[in-house]
Amino acid sequence: MGVVSPEKQSALPQFMILIYEREVPDGLRAASPTVVEAHLRLPRQIAETGGRILAGNAMRPASTAISVRDNTVVEGSLAGGPHALAGYFIVEASDLDHAVWIGRMIPVADGWTEIRPLLLD
Repeated sequence: MGVVSPEKQSALPQFMILIYEREVPDGLRAASPTVVEAHLRLPRQIAETGGRILAGNAMRPASTAISVRDNTVVEGSLAGGPHALAGYFIVEASDLDHAVWIGRMIPVADGWTEIRPLLLD
């Protein structure tokens, strides 16, 4: 999914929607076909609510991450718990309630979404 050019962006607020999953597939073929199909329908569904996806990507498993804390490099993610960051969307929505509504539309196999307003000023 590409990034929307600045001249095509609207004045709507922007939000990052983080997707957390218990198991992050290592590629599209390993992902649930049901979840993949639901993600393919998502841009149209969000547009029907008056919102828009500006960018988004899936992540590789946390085991492929490199973390840096206090200038020390560590293999893997430093985030704890059984769930890992699996992907994200940056969306335009009329307000936080609208962004939460969009976050509820995102298909998640075994996890949750987290919605945060972006600082653009």
